[in-house]
Amino acid sequence: MKLSLPLILLVILTGLLVGGGCSYVEKIKDGKTAYERKRYYQASEMLQDEYRSAGGNMDKMSIAYLIGESNLKFGDIETAAGWFKVAYEGGYGPTALVRYADCLKQMEMYTEAAQIYLQVGQEIQDRARFAREVAICRQARDWKEDATYSPYVIEPLSQINTPVSEYAAFPLGTNEIAFTSDREESTGDFLYAWSGEDFSDVYKANLGNGNVEVYRDNVNLEDNEGTLVISPDGDKMVFCRCFSRDDYDLHCKLLISYQEGSGWSSPEVMSFIQDGINYRHPTFNDSSDVLIFSANIEESTNDYDLYMSRLDEEVWGEPQSLGSRINSQSREGFPFLYKDTLYFSSDYASMGGLDIYSSYVMPNGQWSPRQNLKAPINSGADDFAFVINKYFSPNDSVLQSGYFTSNRGGGMGKDDLYKFEKRKYFPEKEPEPEEEFVYEIELDLRIFQRQYEDPEDPDSKVIMRIPLGDASITVEEDGVPFAETASNQYGILSLDLNPDKTYDFFVSHPGFFTNELVFSTRDLPIDSTVRVQKFEERLLLEKIFLDKEITLENIYYDLDESFIREDAKPTLDRLAEVLKLNPQIKIELSSHTDCRDTDEYNMTLSQARAQSAVDYLVESGVSRDRMVAQGYGETINRVDCECEECTEEEHQANRRTSFKVLEEG
Repeated sequence: MKLSLPLILLVILTGLLVGGGCSYVEKIKDGKTAYERKRYYQASEMLQDEYRSAGGNMDKMSIAYLIGESNLKFGDIETAAGWFKVAYEGGYGPTALVRYADCLKQMEMYTEAAQIYLQVGQEIQDRARFAREVAICRQARDWKEDATYSPYVIEPLSQINTPVSEYAAFPLGTNEIAFTSDREESTGDFLYAWSGEDFSDVYKANLGNGNVEVYRDNVNLEDNEGTLVISPDGDKMVFCRCFSRDDYDLHCKLLISYQEGSGWSSPEVMSFIQDGINYRHPTFNDSSDVLIFSANIEESTNDYDLYMSRLDEEVWGEPQSLGSRINSQSREGFPFLYKDTLYFSSDYASMGGLDIYSSYVMPNGQWSPRQNLKAPINSGADDFAFVINKYFSPNDSVLQSGYFTSNRGGGMGKDDLYKFEKRKYFPEKEPEPEEEFVYEIELDLRIFQRQYEDPEDPDSKVIMRIPLGDASITVEEDGVPFAETASNQYGILSLDLNPDKTYDFFVSHPGFFTNELVFSTRDLPIDSTVRVQKFEERLLLEKIFLDKEITLENIYYDLDESFIREDAKPTLDRLAEVLKLNPQIKIELSSHTDCRDTDEYNMTLSQARAQSAVDYLVESGVSRDRMVAQGYGETINRVDCECEECTEEEHQANRRTSFKVLEEG
């Protein structure tokens, strides 16, 4: 898979610039430094020179292993496999053997890869650790053999593909697409040090006559651009741009442009973008008011995850994770939302590299467990950027058509565009004799806490979520005590569960609010090729801040009124659940007004509003003696401004409902 936009940033490759007009900020002196700077193509060449001149055997084998990793990064799997094998046979150790098996899996040598994984398990006396990898290899082999029975038929877009990379097609019409490529005519003279290729630009292609031209409308500059989408309402265009040419730690951002007559406005960085984070692969929902994308916001605990931002009153909201049904500890990217179904790529339990998965929104609002699209859509290589062509009209034999990207063997370039058709009729596989299938269920529960910009202010910016170790966990099975245990130092609890049961996990930790997770083993998606069914859930524990104001979001009142509106009830319902799970907590629930109107009026109104919130919580089952209603009027402002000069946003910040913990038993 091409890594220019999705992952790490842009650095310039020494000695490979065309025209001699550009220079480097940093001189790379050795292969290891080049690798650490993510200049993998350069690192591979330098390390091979160092390998030939290295003296001691272990030095040579360490270099051989790093050459393998470098080639793996820019997609030369076969060369990487050779170097990992050299490193292992030279004494580097089982780590090199595991990477060799990983490469064999990506080359679709599944039987050989499974044998190597078994060998590693025997060598380190831990067969169970690699049993899952062996099962995945066998499953991938079966999917490959059964590709004939898939509803999907694929073919490469030979009139568009070239020896370099073409990826991330986006339908513009029945036979017209936008796509990303690093072909020679791309704008700018710089090269991408990760792969040694040109920077990427967005192109437009007519699939009828094969004509390709650079995409206009302010998209392509001297920087790295790609993965463009246009909203279904036709009003918004979002794409990724990476701005740096010589600092490998700067990151890619999402830019948005708006329809202006027959063209597009000058693109702007989206409002929720933060420095130091990579954002990529945008997609819209049908109503054009939700944007889903991939980002490494929680890079310390995860790789890339999928997030969503919602458009509310012309403002894009802060990113929200799609949750553990979609995100894993591996890479997730290239989302595409079609009606209620999300397609995305991940290398978790894949056929080798990135695989394409689907999930849909269930009646309860949660995402369904991910489903692998299997072969021929997926392969041992990287398969990603799956999109459905909304301009295609179904017929008697074809239900659906679209595009995806793959770097599988037999293509023209590093990444190639493929067209797929989903058939209405396709061969059916003869059913195999049924055998009793006995399986085990293993759940990984991961406990997290928020890390705040100001550790003493719960209303300060959340930097990231980090693991919370040694949390106490009480488990009930169908309402009966099942286990008393704890998470490990990394915040993880692995537990074997029984089928057809409902489990309640009550998780507590000194200094944190107790929280609850419900997990049912009824109607789980069971893979009959795997004996141990593994699932993962995450739970967040909120820190208890004594006598610190915590603002409750989305609680608004009608003008001069104190009754609880319908749109405020969900927030208060969540607070009620927190208080029920933490009966030792006593709180003050307070209301604040802005500075408009008299002090006496504001104090009376705020007291009435605070009392209404307390009364609502009492009706929800929280004891009244655990709560104190307190109106503060305009006496405690979040934003200090002269009343007649305050903006409406500043007034809104000062009008708030909040609570603080008074006692912790």
